[in-house]
Amino acid sequence: MDGAFAKTIAPWTGQQVRFTTAGSVDDGKSTLIGRILLDAGALMRDQRAALGDGEDLDLAALTDGLEAERAQGITIDVAYRYFATPNANFVIADAPGHEQYTRNMVTAASASDIAVLVVDASRLDNGALKPQTRRHAAIAALMGLDVIVAVNKMDLVGWSQPLFDDISAAFRDIADALDLKHVDIVPVSAKRGDNVVHRGTAGWYEGPTLIELLEGVRPQATRADGPLRFPIQVVLRDGDGRLYAGRIESGAVRPGDEVRTGPHASSTVKSVRNAGKAMAFAEAGASIAIELDDERDLTAGDVIADPAVRYTSQVVADLCWLDEWASTPGRRYRLRQGSKETQARIEDIQFVRNISDFTRRTGVTALNMNDIASVRVSTRDPILADLFADASSGAFVLFDPDTNQTCAAGMIRQVRA
Repeated sequence: MDGAFAKTIAPWTGQQVRFTTAGSVDDGKSTLIGRILLDAGALMRDQRAALGDGEDLDLAALTDGLEAERAQGITIDVAYRYFATPNANFVIADAPGHEQYTRNMVTAASASDIAVLVVDASRLDNGALKPQTRRHAAIAALMGLDVIVAVNKMDLVGWSQPLFDDISAAFRDIADALDLKHVDIVPVSAKRGDNVVHRGTAGWYEGPTLIELLEGVRPQATRADGPLRFPIQVVLRDGDGRLYAGRIESGAVRPGDEVRTGPHASSTVKSVRNAGKAMAFAEAGASIAIELDDERDLTAGDVIADPAVRYTSQVVADLCWLDEWASTPGRRYRLRQGSKETQARIEDIQFVRNISDFTRRTGVTALNMNDIASVRVSTRDPILADLFADASSGAFVLFDPDTNQTCAAGMIRQVRA
């Protein structure tokens, strides 16, 4: 795990950094986001005026916009905020803190480069980090994210360096247990603004501010660097031929490329088109239509991929169970990988992580809400054998076939023959 107090941050200019924020209820996450937006100059004039003057600014009001959130005093949905500094553009995915809304944290983390976890220094749980903080750290680790820990409300504890050191040590123990590769820890006061965008008054802290740490984030490898994955969204008729339209999720494609169109089928790209015009090249993010040099019985949900793609019907996956109803042994669920759906079954539960100490609990026969587990899943139809560590297509979602309720988010870790 890298050191937390690197003094020199090299800005990554010209990039967009996506980060998710999470924290237990009342740890000050909404206030922290409000402070970032205020001090980064990202507010409209009327928004700034509505905050009032002095030190008692209601910064959380900038983010807790839903009426239900304001009434309950919690964040219950993922909200996306945008701002920029001279060195980078940012997208904030503001995830809920309450345990009931853990699924929203999973949603936010799935499209982020890094996670900012907020810890209230004044409200430790018997001197230990809260269970939801531990759960958020586990989800960040599952998603392969680096972490910045913002130890908040340091002004309420007199900017105690020993307390900050204790919190840092406690989180580093969590990071070691979860194999988090990179953790930075910064003491802040979101209400006052210390060490968020501007330098604080604690003389003992010489590390970077939160915004300097975020400016130093290297966005995850661009999807154009990965293998071709082109999920078909719609099949179009073009005279006597077919065009397969969709959006390139990763990799690139050009006429003449050899591709795979299924577990046992290969073809060659005849043309690549955008709005009816031929293209010599297209890469991740482009919405295009592909024409193959032969007829293929492909439908929406099928994937055109590079020749090295593999398929499987047996995977070992990390699973975050999101349904309030426990999993039922032997029950069939709907598995969605990209836009492809098929039947799936959890064959066995290898272990469930204990959130208190991250030990592995074996002998479990059912998953309960917010359980994080390693499971073996089988599918009726072959799915892409992509590992989540290598490609976003290594993720999937399980649905209840009767209610269409989202049951679990999964990340493929191993592929079985």
